[in-house]
Amino acid sequence: MKAIRRGGLLFVVLIIGIFLGTLGLRSALLIVTPLFIIWFMLWDEKRYIHTRKKSEHQRYVYRKYP
Repeated sequence: MKAIRRGGLLFVVLIIGIFLGTLGLRSALLIVTPLFIIWFMLWDEKRYIHTRKKSEHQRYVYRKYP
């Protein structure tokens, strides 16, 4: 999860740099949009895997037999 947070931070820094630079709005959107989509997909997949592992763990019922 730390890697996804770091990627998000890198993404935010990149956005600020592009908008403060001289690329213009269309070029900035052309660069930022695919990166945001990739980051969001990774974040969502990580959350889905975590939820699936949690629900798989809850299915098991351990019983003590005397």
